[in-house]
Amino acid sequence: MKHETFDEFLINEILSRIQETLSSKSADYSDGGDKLYNFKLQARMDGITPFEALEGNWRKHRASLRQGLDELHSGKPMRSMDWWMEKSIDNINYNILLLALLKEYQDAS
Repeated sequence: MKHETFDEFLINEILSRIQETLSSKSADYSDGGDKLYNFKLQARMDGITPFEALEGNWRKHRASLRQGLDELHSGKPMRSMDWWMEKSIDNINYNILLLALLKEYQDAS
């Protein structure tokens, strides 16, 4: 892939989808004032930390990506690029959400 194609793909498509997904999911997973509310609620419900709650949710997304990769390795047809984008963006967003939890934890210390 040429540098220009990579940069255009990365900047125009991936970063746009990251921001769009993080914004659109807020309505489902936050209480309006706290972007990390869902992880904190899960943590209270299960007697774990918000970090462990995030990790459990993130693991589901990583397992889905792994399944897609295993299918490729076994010679099955590639899933749609939309599927790969959705799963990959979710994975990237969990990195961002982890950084947000870490920042909040650091600021509280």
